[in-house]
Amino acid sequence: MIVKRSGGMTEFIPSPTEKRDGVIRNHVLDLLANLNARIRQLEHAAGIPTDLADEFTNTMELIARGESHVRRLNEALIEAGVSHGEEIGG
Repeated sequence: MIVKRSGGMTEFIPSPTEKRDGVIRNHVLDLLANLNARIRQLEHAAGIPTDLADEFTNTMELIARGESHVRRLNEALIEAGVSHGEEIGG
């Protein structure tokens, strides 16, 4: 995190590495969701029980809710003037 101080203001700016990690994380989540959907189709076609796929889907939903919560918190910080539009971790 890059900290920029100007007058009485302190601005926290994600470093290039943090921005890259956020982009990678977002793409990986989409990739995992697509992979899960494809494997689920194959399991269904082959008549394989989907217990593990169901657990994975639940975990992905939990992760998505967490990401959505962080996004809402970030938007609230931007609206409050604490942040200047740079997404935290993404």
